[in-house]
Amino acid sequence: MDMNMLTDSEVKNLINSLKNCQKEIPNEIPLIGKIKDDTPVIDFKYHIQYKLHRYRNPIDDSRFSLHIRFKDSNEHLIRVDINNGTHLNPDRVKIPQNHMHIYHYDPDLSKDAVAVPLPDEISDLSSLFSVLTDFLIYTNTSAH
Repeated sequence: MDMNMLTDSEVKNLINSLKNCQKEIPNEIPLIGKIKDDTPVIDFKYHIQYKLHRYRNPIDDSRFSLHIRFKDSNEHLIRVDINNGTHLNPDRVKIPQNHMHIYHYDPDLSKDAVAVPLPDEISDLSSLFSVLTDFLIYTNTSAH
């Protein structure tokens, strides 16, 4: 599996593969204000190291993103953006402000150039913490 040129099928397999956080996700965080941290994650089947990245805007706590990124390249496997504005895909299709980016290989584009609407499984958008719960389930990631 070439991590620089994953197929859509390989990406789906990686998202669905069981992953485990290698340490506890920080829980001593402010109820409001900026959050920016990384938690190491490992996929034992594919022997891939990731990082679970959380980011919340320092001023608007309703704006945040959650990522699973490859540790070695910092490229995302999957990212959820909440209240970060609409996204215009390369094909000029406009995606709503709450959306998801899934790794997509195209030699002419960045791997996160294409966004898709959020799946039904990620439905409680009230806070970073509620989305994190759904995101971990969606990505088959155990929180330790």
